Amino acid sequence: MTTGIPMRMFCAVIFLFVGGADAAVPGPPSTVVECGLVGIEDKWIADKNDNICGISDVKKISQPGSVDYQELWDATPEIKKMIKDGIDPDSAEGKALRNQAKTRIIKACQKIQASEGFDSVWKKISHTGSKKAKDITKAVKRLF
Repeated sequence: MTTGIPMRMFCAVIFLFVGGADAAVPGPPSTVVECGLVGIEDKWIADKNDNICGISDVKKISQPGSVDYQELWDATPEIKKMIKDGIDPDSAEGKALRNQAKTRIIKACQKIQASEGFDSVWKKISHTGSKKAKDITKAVKRLF
């Protein structure tokens, strides 16, 4: 799940912007492609609200994990009980169960984060380059 302009398209735009083949620097064909990479900063992109645990400043992360939060939410015993017993999510019992489900997810994510060496865990995170956060949903779910 990458956002932004694909790198090849970006390089082509830069190539055309600087004058096309007539302005290309002599050298191997890779020189033209590399010119599009100058000054591009590879960085993680995420909303702080999507941070589950760990470092929440995207400028400081290097090894994030990601999860399918809805899948985890639906797999918690608390949410399964709410559905099975028809408990209103806005009732006192429903609110308590939802709080417990959230806590369960956070604690499980923290355990996987620590054991597998991630610096953070996110609901949604992308990268401007080719990096991808490892999906740890299954590992987290096994802790429920």
